[in-house]
Amino acid sequence: MGRDEKPGNNDVPTPVLIDLGDHALCAQVRGKGPTVVLECGGSGQGVGTWGEELELALAERVTVVTYDRAGVGRSGGSQARTVTEMADDLRRLLRALHLELPAVFVGWSYGGLVTQLYAARHPTDVAGLVFVDPTASGTPPGSALVRALSFLLAPRLLRLRAMFGGTDARSLRELADTLAGMQNAMNEAAQARQESGLPPVPIRVITAGKRPRMPKAHLEHLNADHRALASQSPHGQVMVAERASHQIPFEQPEIIIQAVDEVLGCRRHHRKA
Repeated sequence: MGRDEKPGNNDVPTPVLIDLGDHALCAQVRGKGPTVVLECGGSGQGVGTWGEELELALAERVTVVTYDRAGVGRSGGSQARTVTEMADDLRRLLRALHLELPAVFVGWSYGGLVTQLYAARHPTDVAGLVFVDPTASGTPPGSALVRALSFLLAPRLLRLRAMFGGTDARSLRELADTLAGMQNAMNEAAQARQESGLPPVPIRVITAGKRPRMPKAHLEHLNADHRALASQSPHGQVMVAERASHQIPFEQPEIIIQAVDEVLGCRRHHRKA
């Protein structure tokens, strides 16, 4: 699988299917050193979607794991109905790969919700957490009716676009299924933080410096959640990607590398202490 080889521009390991019994997950492992798991946003197609610049830079320092969630991309099975199922599926994958744990988990966008559930449910697996412009947990501000309609309308529009075919038809349907359960996923993460909390490991929350126009209440809700997420740990901190929009892995990958380095550095410091 290439885990013990030094990666280079022409040394990209081939993704493999890992049998978990009832379905197989597509995963890619590259680099050498402590394990860093990249949990993708969107519908969960993580293999090949973080950008070569970021992955290659990380693979010079650590073992980088990317994967497609069940029922998405090249993975088998059906898309999980809950974020809890997604988190537990990831745990099965990491054990099947026989990777070094505890690991640093990096959750981007929707992947931040999955990462929170993983950390809350399996804290001994977690050495540190990096959240890349994570989706806010809990209930967004505003009218409940407008909110319900938006969560209903967005998946339908995506499915309508997918009906016209094209190379992205399947990915649109996968994203539609993910968005259909978005409100439940946000509530799952909020409940996990309230009931179990996150482990007291180093946390970095990277928030986008360039935001699209949005109502002030929604922006305040997002920023407040990012601060609250960082405050889950005494070693938590919010970092602002000043030059990036939500696409931080492509527009400012160095800040993710910095966050991972800081989390790993904190871990080494506390182990020595």
